[in-house]
Amino acid sequence: MAIPHLVAHRGHMELYPENTLIGIEAALQCGAAYVEFDIQSTADGELVIFHDTTLERTTGVQGNLFEMSYDEIKNIRTHEPERFSLAYFKEHIPTLKQLVGLFMRYPQATAFAEIKYQTVDQFGVEAVVEKLLQELEPIARQAVVISYHHDALKQVKATSEYPTGWILRKYDEYHEKLARELNPDYLIIQHRRLPVNQEPWQGDWQWMVYDITDPELALHYASFNVPLVESRDICRMLEHPVLALDAIRHEA
Repeated sequence: MAIPHLVAHRGHMELYPENTLIGIEAALQCGAAYVEFDIQSTADGELVIFHDTTLERTTGVQGNLFEMSYDEIKNIRTHEPERFSLAYFKEHIPTLKQLVGLFMRYPQATAFAEIKYQTVDQFGVEAVVEKLLQELEPIARQAVVISYHHDALKQVKATSEYPTGWILRKYDEYHEKLARELNPDYLIIQHRRLPVNQEPWQGDWQWMVYDITDPELALHYASFNVPLVESRDICRMLEHPVLALDAIRHEA
């Protein structure tokens, strides 16, 4: 039986606010061997762990990252008040530097660092990629740079040896052509976009699908040569007797 590697989607975001230090460490502590998180930039170039460009959804505060300095946002709480009320009110927007420090304490874990396409478009491919790679350097051997942004990944490949993962918007001939030109280490896609009950395009890459919270569905995709499955409910998934073998395999 093919057993997929499980990837924590923005940390353990089923039970904790997404992209927070507490949620990411919770995923690592329950055995996640792989964790995905999102990276945006503030107006003054500080890379932070955040999904959106606007603050309201996860902080309850009005504002746009691209119009605010890090000093203006560093005390804003990213506690997802609509989901969790004040339960995680102490959580701030982490910087990439802070998250790198966390991963240094978990050297066996792999970080899937997604540089958001909005930040690349706003601040430029070369500047963003240079800063990203510089800040990831302390965990270079355990980091994978992923993005929707095709040109950003080309820049990563041209200027470093970091593994890359391209997140696909569509599964079609055009995107297959681009994938073969880019030749990333991973191809990543929302699982419903793949053809049913057949293996996806074959290449030198590995496939990763998101977001799955059903253990049997994760095993189904693994049986069709999709070795990585991203989940927002990583700790519960790792309680499944078969999927738990992934954490054991990683520890060994």
